[in-house]
Amino acid sequence: MVTPARTIDSLRVAEYTGANRCIPCTIVNAIIATATAAAIAVLWLPAGFIALLAFAVVIYLRGYLVPGTPTLTARYLPERVLDRFDKSKEHADLKTAEDDSTALRTNGGSEPFDTEVRLRTAEIVEEEQHGDDLRLTRNFREAWWRRIRELRDGDEASERLAAVLEVSPEHLTTESGERFVVSFDGDPIGQWPSDAAFYADLAVEPCFRERITAWGELGDRNRTELIAGLRAFLEACPTCEADLDTVESARRSCCSSDVVRVNVDCTVCGARVFNGSYR
Repeated sequence: MVTPARTIDSLRVAEYTGANRCIPCTIVNAIIATATAAAIAVLWLPAGFIALLAFAVVIYLRGYLVPGTPTLTARYLPERVLDRFDKSKEHADLKTAEDDSTALRTNGGSEPFDTEVRLRTAEIVEEEQHGDDLRLTRNFREAWWRRIRELRDGDEASERLAAVLEVSPEHLTTESGERFVVSFDGDPIGQWPSDAAFYADLAVEPCFRERITAWGELGDRNRTELIAGLRAFLEACPTCEADLDTVESARRSCCSSDVVRVNVDCTVCGARVFNGSYR
């Protein structure tokens, strides 16, 4: 039996609608449709409303109104505009970008810098023997894990966090659940996908401070990217030290580069150690 819903589904172009709908393309076409309908309305108001309704239906069913929109959008919209709708990478050289964590933040400047160059210079990462991927250097990995174990197995985590945030420890509380949340006097000030991610970030900050020149002069954004992004290099869970499983899923966009989502989870305790994306 043919129903209105089935008729609509048969007219919809799945490649550009639903989960595959491109937000930049939709916005550009909505602006064009509104402007065109407004021009028609000047000549005859009812025709303007009819045109706007017809344009909206076409955009809903086909994804765009103007033929060739994906090509035009990719060619003429600045990359920074596309990034606003497509969650661009935070640091492309490391191929990681933290999406759902609040890494440790302290005071400082905001000068730009090349992430990969900075980490290579500090001997924190190096190229793998076979291939073009990066890995942690042995010295840095050992220093990081030593601090992770000290924080995880001792009573230093709250004192260390308070020192980084420059506050008194008694004002800080932590809560584990769907997220690992840190609060100051009852107000949430930071969250991580798990306690494993929290221990990793808290332990890596002093390692960075010892190795990166002028660490204290880097801005919040730069330090956040470095601290949170480095979790993508871990091979074992900071909580139980079991192996980690990395799952990648690509989301295609018709007018900009594909975005690959990366989830790194513990195979035993299930802790999410990293969640980010890259292009």
